[in-house]
Amino acid sequence: MALADDIRMVRGHVSLGRRHIAQQREHIAHLERLELPIAKAIEFLELLESMQELHELHLSRLLERAARGAA
Repeated sequence: MALADDIRMVRGHVSLGRRHIAQQREHIAHLERLELPIAKAIEFLELLESMQELHELHLSRLLERAARGAA
């Protein structure tokens, strides 16, 4: 896979991850309004946020490699 393809794919992962995190935060807020347990939902949010950090780190490394190649 070419570097540009990798960047495009990981940008998609970053974008999708942001949407999932936003949806999970909305879900937690909804559970709170209903006064339902949120511990597991928060654990899942933390997992999503950890994965997002990895995706963003991967993207930044790919972009750095692309910038070095263009220089």
